Amino acid sequence: MATSAGSFSVPSSVPWADLAFKSMPDPSAKALPYLITAILLAFAVYSLSHSSRLGWADDGIPHLNPRGPLEFTDAGPKKQFVAGARQLVAAWFAAHPDRPARMTSDFGDVTLLPPSLANEIRNDDRLSFSRWTYKAFHAHLPGFEGFREGSRDSHIVQAVILKDLTKYLNKVTAPLSEETGLTLAELLPTGDGKEWQTINLRETMLRVVARISSRVFLGEELCRDEAWLDVTRNYTLAAMAAAAELRLWPSPTRLVVHWFLPSCRRARALVAAARRAIEPVLEQRRRAKRENAESAAMFDDALEWFERTAGGRDYDAAIAQLSISMAAIHTTTDLVCQVLLDLAAHPDVVEPLREEIAAALRDGGWRKTSLYNMRLLDSVIKETQRLKPIGIVAMRRVALSDVTLSDGTAIHKGSVVAVSSHGMWDEAVHANADTWDGQRFLRMRSGSGGEHAAQSVSTGPDHLAFGHGRHACPGRFFAVNEAKIALAHLLLKFDWRLPAGAPPPVARAMGFNLAADPFASMQYRPREPEVDVDAL
Repeated sequence: MATSAGSFSVPSSVPWADLAFKSMPDPSAKALPYLITAILLAFAVYSLSHSSRLGWADDGIPHLNPRGPLEFTDAGPKKQFVAGARQLVAAWFAAHPDRPARMTSDFGDVTLLPPSLANEIRNDDRLSFSRWTYKAFHAHLPGFEGFREGSRDSHIVQAVILKDLTKYLNKVTAPLSEETGLTLAELLPTGDGKEWQTINLRETMLRVVARISSRVFLGEELCRDEAWLDVTRNYTLAAMAAAAELRLWPSPTRLVVHWFLPSCRRARALVAAARRAIEPVLEQRRRAKRENAESAAMFDDALEWFERTAGGRDYDAAIAQLSISMAAIHTTTDLVCQVLLDLAAHPDVVEPLREEIAAALRDGGWRKTSLYNMRLLDSVIKETQRLKPIGIVAMRRVALSDVTLSDGTAIHKGSVVAVSSHGMWDEAVHANADTWDGQRFLRMRSGSGGEHAAQSVSTGPDHLAFGHGRHACPGRFFAVNEAKIALAHLLLKFDWRLPAGAPPPVARAMGFNLAADPFASMQYRPREPEVDVDAL
C-alpha cells in the first residue's frame, strides 16, 4: 500500500525479524541437565510435527502462509508471519475484501475476519478476549501476572477503569497537566533557548507518559519514585518480549522452559520489584485507615480505587497496578510519538492546533470540557490512529464453543479469531485513504450524523484502533485525554522538527503489531506559549 510522506511505510522485509527466529532458544547452550534438554527437544519435535489443526484443513478458508510440502513444523510460516504479516493480509483483503482467511501466527493459527463481520461478533459471549490474553501471553506462568489480573473472572482492573478512571476524568485533568509540566521541565532542558536539542522520541515520551499516568494511578507518593517508574516503563516490553520468545516453544514445554529463559527471568524480576514498591505504600495506607477511618478520604487514586472495588476480597495490588499501567503507558506513548512525527511531516497543521488549544484553555482552563473542545487535535489523533494503529488486526478472541457466522464461516472451539483493520485504509470508506489528513474527522463532525462517529474515542468496523464492542478499550477516554494534555504542553511550549538529513521515520511491523519508529529522533526548541499552561 502506498503511503504519503505524512503517514507511514512498512518495509517489505524486516531484517530484525530474522533475529527473533535466529535467537530461538538453544537448550544445549543453556545450563540445563542433558536429560531435561533431550526430553524437551524430543517433546518439541513431537509436538510440532503432530500439532492439531482443529479440523481446519477441510473448512475451505484459505491459508495465507501454509507449510511448504517438505515442512514438518510451523517454523517457516511463523517466520513469514513475523516478517510479512501486513503484506500478506493487505494483499488478501485487497483482492477479497469480505472473505475470511487464515494465518499461522506465533501464537497459533488465526482466522482473520473482514470488518463487515465486526458488528456480528463484537458482543458475542462465545468469543472470549480474556481467554485470548491467557493463551497469547502465558498468563498462568510466573512473570506474566500483569496479563492475568486484567483478565481474571473478577475483572477488577476493567471495573476500576470503567467506574473510577472514566468517572473522574474531569477531576484528574489538572493533576495530569501539572505533572506534565513538571516532567517536561526535567526531561526537556532548554539551554539558552536558541539551540535545537535532539532526543530519541520514544525514550523521552515513554518517560513522560509513565510519570503522568502514575500520578493518577498512584498519586504523588510513587509517581516520581524512580524504582516504580523503572518497572512501569520496562515491564510491558519485557513481558511481551518474553511471551514472544516463549511462544516459539511448543506449549507443553513452556511450563519448564520459562524457568530458564533470561527474558522470562527478567519479567519475574520486574514483578518482584513491583511488589516491593507497591506493598509498603498499600500497607501504610491500610494502617492509616484502621487508625482513622476519615483518612480514607485523603486517597483518591487507582491504588485506592482497587481497594474499594475489591471490597475486602483478596487481590494482588501490585499486579493490578502493573495491569493498568500496561494498558495505558506504552499505547499512549506510541500514539503521542506518532502524532508528533505526523505533525513534523505536516507543519501547516501545527499553528491551527496551537490556536485551538490556547483558545480552549483560555475559556475553560484544565477541564474535561476544554479537552473536548480541542476538536482539531481530536481529529489529528484519530487520523494518526487510522493510518498507524497499534495493530493490523483487532478484536482478538478465542472461541469457547463452535460458532458459525452469518456468512457460513465456521469458528471451531479453541481457535483464535481477529478482525482485519484494513477498513481504515479502504478508499471505499475514506477518500485519499493513503494520505494523512489532520482535518479529515473534523470535517466529518460537521457533516450529517458525524458528530459521534468522528470522535477519537468512537469505535466501529471501519475504525478499530481501540477495538470495538463490549471489549473495546475501556481506558480509551482517559488515554485520549492524557494524550491531548501531553500534546498541548509539547506544542505550546516547543517547536518540533526532524533532524536535517535524517531518514524518514518508518513504523515497525512485527507480526500483527505496528509501532511508531523506536529509533526516530526529533529536535525541539523552546518557544513562548500562547497561554501559560502551567498557571491555569
